[in-house]
Amino acid sequence: MRPATPEELELFNSLRENACPPGHFVGDGLRVVRKMLARDAVTKVLCSPEWIARNTLPDGIEVLTAPREKLAELVGFRLHQGLMALGRIPEPPPLRGTLHVALDGLSNTENVGAVFRTCAAFGVDGVIVGPGTASPWLRRSVRVSLAAALLVPVHFTDDLPGTLRPMNAWAAHIHGGRRTYSEIDYRPPCCIVLGGEDKGVTEPVIAACKGVIYIPMAEGWDCLNVAASAAVLLSEVRRQRAVT
Repeated sequence: MRPATPEELELFNSLRENACPPGHFVGDGLRVVRKMLARDAVTKVLCSPEWIARNTLPDGIEVLTAPREKLAELVGFRLHQGLMALGRIPEPPPLRGTLHVALDGLSNTENVGAVFRTCAAFGVDGVIVGPGTASPWLRRSVRVSLAAALLVPVHFTDDLPGTLRPMNAWAAHIHGGRRTYSEIDYRPPCCIVLGGEDKGVTEPVIAACKGVIYIPMAEGWDCLNVAASAAVLLSEVRRQRAVT
């Protein structure tokens, strides 16, 4: 255990992915770091002297310390739990399983984090991340998702339409020819495609899907937040699959 250097504090301070060593990410807060520890992903911890005096960590983890006020400054919260961690990004397994979610141009890191947390809650087998989508390994996304990307495999692709074309993929979109989401049979292997905050799923990606689905809204309203939409759609998938 030793005080963190200014360079080490800057590593934890940045919200940019490229500020981390290759293959690593930063998580902050007790719940996130606990999940990182549970998945054996932590290589380095930054904490307040008060926190480490009350807690123990597994062997092999480097411990850096900084005043609680400095940690609050790094995270941006006045009330901070005095704990951050540097973790290893796991190698993704091959794309497998029967339930996937694909993200098409979802640029907001907090929305990406919320979608990953939803996917973890509903047992999604993997998330396919297309071009223009924020990385789930960015610190803000990790915070919102509670490090869910450690549990739900992440598959990056430069060609989202090509990846989706052989799959039973359905684009969640509010425009064009579409079907109510509950009309679709999700019991076979399937993929739910979610689009960006501005324009939704792009035309090339829609063309690679089996069709377009939507969630009916009350009169005078037209959409949900993307993470709320993911929860509605995945809940229906699980409901159908639970019926014997």
